[in-house]
Amino acid sequence: MNGIFSASTNGFAFANRWPHVPPLRFRAGGPVPIELAIGDAANGLCGGMAFAAIDLWLAGVRPDVDPLPPAEGTPAFRYLVRRQLDSFELGLGPARFYLLGAPWRSEASRSREVMRRELPRIRHDLAAGRPVAIGLVHAVSANPATLIQDHQVVVYGIEAGPAAGSLSLRIYDPNLPGDGSVRLVVRREPDGELGLMYSGGPPVVAFFRQGYRPRDPLPWR
Repeated sequence: MNGIFSASTNGFAFANRWPHVPPLRFRAGGPVPIELAIGDAANGLCGGMAFAAIDLWLAGVRPDVDPLPPAEGTPAFRYLVRRQLDSFELGLGPARFYLLGAPWRSEASRSREVMRRELPRIRHDLAAGRPVAIGLVHAVSANPATLIQDHQVVVYGIEAGPAAGSLSLRIYDPNLPGDGSVRLVVRREPDGELGLMYSGGPPVVAFFRQGYRPRDPLPWR
């Protein structure tokens, strides 16, 4: 491992901004070759960047300082796309985003899940010295198309929050390269519901620990 993870040292120098190119291309031969393009990288590869940043840290490799993202078709781009797919957790990831952001879900129910299940798991990993990939739920909607508004980041530290009884999670946000000031503040409201303040972007209504599994980051070795 390469010391203590930090956004400025172990996050990518480029932002999660990509051109309108399909992350996945499938080609079939034959008399009339067919190419099938799937997806749009412009929707973001935040999950791939979050997983890859942890991969690199585990391997003791620091990301390149190039502020430009890898070009389509390069090994590094294909690796980030693969990790983006891994971050979907065979569909479990999008399902967690959808269910936590469902409009019929009560605030009390979201609060219980985050405080009793997700936050303890995150704190356990951090106590063991491991950064944690998490999903930030921004959208509250029954429309699955709004899932592109949700986000994936890395938690790498925890500290006392600005208010009594609150906690502040230190965040590497792929949208904000090199910014070590990003925080997710977690607190209990007087009514017992969850209060979240995210300094890196739109309001967050819930979050969850992702099922990260490491891969060897070959393109950066």
